[in-house]
Amino acid sequence: LGLRPKRTLRLVLWTAEEQGGIGAEQYYQLHKENISNFDIVMESDEGTFKPSGLGFTGNAKARDIVKEIMTLLQPINVTDVYDDADGTDINYWMRDGVPG
Repeated sequence: LGLRPKRTLRLVLWTAEEQGGIGAEQYYQLHKENISNFDIVMESDEGTFKPSGLGFTGNAKARDIVKEIMTLLQPINVTDVYDDADGTDINYWMRDGVPG
C-alpha cells in the first residue's frame, strides 16, 4: 500500500520470568538509555483465556487514547480498561514513567 509507519513497533519475546525476571531486567538494562523513545509497554502473560480488556497504568490523557482504541475491539467484546497494569516483564519501564 506504500504506507510508512510514523513510529517503530518493537515486539520483544524473552524467557526466564519465572527464574527471577532476568530476561526482562537484561532487556531493560540494555535499552533504558533510550527510554524517551518508549511510548507504551505491554505484556500478555495470563495464559489461555477469553480476554475482556486490558489493565492500564498511565496519565488521564493516555488512558483516554487507550479507551478510544479499545472501542475498535467491540465486535469481539474486549473493551474494558482496568485501572492497573503490572507485570514482571514491564515493571521496570512503568517504574520509570512509561505507560503500561
